[in-house]
Amino acid sequence: MSELITQLTDRLCYSPAIEGDASCVRTDEVGNVLPPQKPNAPIKLEDVIYVESQIGFKLPPIIRQISTEVADGGFGPDWGINRLKHPLNLPFGPHWEIKMSVESWHKLYHTSNDDNQLATFPNHFIRYCEVGCNISICVDCTSESGYLFLDDPNASDPIQPMGVTLEEWLLQWLSSNPWPKQMYS
Repeated sequence: MSELITQLTDRLCYSPAIEGDASCVRTDEVGNVLPPQKPNAPIKLEDVIYVESQIGFKLPPIIRQISTEVADGGFGPDWGINRLKHPLNLPFGPHWEIKMSVESWHKLYHTSNDDNQLATFPNHFIRYCEVGCNISICVDCTSESGYLFLDDPNASDPIQPMGVTLEEWLLQWLSSNPWPKQMYS
């Protein structure tokens, strides 16, 4: 896991705002180019422990380490990894216009009411990375390896195993999308 942390830290060191890198250009649903986003600052271990108390289970060590040593979301494939802790001064609820946190999604998914079909989302999963069109990559937190699942509410079987761990997935992302250091140095 230390190799992953080193590679992620190196990647984020050379991507202060992801400007000029065509592999990182994000667009909205109609093709408008969105501004680059900076990774969120790492959070303290106390914040991770707080989020764990809110969601009711411990996060895999890799998520704890990435969030406290590299960044608390805001980077990664597709629309990026979600931050863990809900932003201060923002009420809970579906905030589609901003990136929601792991804590926010968990509360939304586990709110019981008649209108909430999301309440059947597996309790030990977290919504970790946004793919787009309400599709996300989830981490199964029942193991330390953090196996990934694709959550596609548009599919007949919405939660499908991806066959990789979080570490394997991030290493694949790092190796398939090299960022030339010379662009950022």
